[in-house]
Amino acid sequence: MRSSTFQRAVKTYSTAASSAATPSTISSTLVLSRLPVITQDVPKFDQQFYKYQSELWRRLMWTFPKWFYFRPGTLSEQKYKELNTNPVSYEKGVLYPQGKPDLKHNRDRRFRQYINLPKTYEEKTELTEEDEVNKENDIARKIVPNSRITDADKKNDLTSLERRLSRTLYLTVKEKSGNWKLPNFEQNETLVPLHELAEDGLYSIGGKKINYFNVSKVPCHVFNESSKKQYFIKSHILSGLFEPQVEGLEYKWLTKEELGEVLPKEYYQDIEHLLNDV
Repeated sequence: MRSSTFQRAVKTYSTAASSAATPSTISSTLVLSRLPVITQDVPKFDQQFYKYQSELWRRLMWTFPKWFYFRPGTLSEQKYKELNTNPVSYEKGVLYPQGKPDLKHNRDRRFRQYINLPKTYEEKTELTEEDEVNKENDIARKIVPNSRITDADKKNDLTSLERRLSRTLYLTVKEKSGNWKLPNFEQNETLVPLHELAEDGLYSIGGKKINYFNVSKVPCHVFNESSKKQYFIKSHILSGLFEPQVEGLEYKWLTKEELGEVLPKEYYQDIEHLLNDV
């Protein structure tokens, strides 16, 4: 008798509590990042320091042994002499405003030694049409590094993955409410793991031309709202292209500082520790 009464009371109160408490909606938020492609930008002070060390090292380096690389009396020695003029020698009775020359092996040891070597390539203005076609296969061609500033940087194209190559970029989308946030996908009636929910959601808004990997299947953070819990899944994009599959979808690839300017303040402060400073 007592046991049945106790069971009825438990059922009654549990039903009342469950009806009073509204269950939180579970969702998965994708922290999709594009890692830096090139080395980090060197600060101005570091550039000056490296330049000073380089100049000091070149000032103290050994004299270039031209007699070893260019045999006397050869055509290569003649070309070397045409490219490299002899320094001013010391003469008695002559005033030298920059100090008396200190020559050793035809080098003024007060300064770093500049060596001009015969070119093994032709400048762009010297190339013919046939050379332009075959220059890619020429191992002696001039090596010209690509610019660190891309066309996307010049155009300020925030939707391009080719911008800010030295920084980490994060995918952010514009919600219907008008706020910019990281891509968020709510759990449906058919429950699936959070990392799979984020993967399916990414393909649904960005297409399947994206090659990426999840850092972990375990969420790295949770953002609590009144009736919603957002679990964050970290991922890195390796290659491919984000192509909007939803009409009117607005998206941007932004750095950490740029995210702080567009995301809601409370939202950004809660996830700031997840973002890379580089």
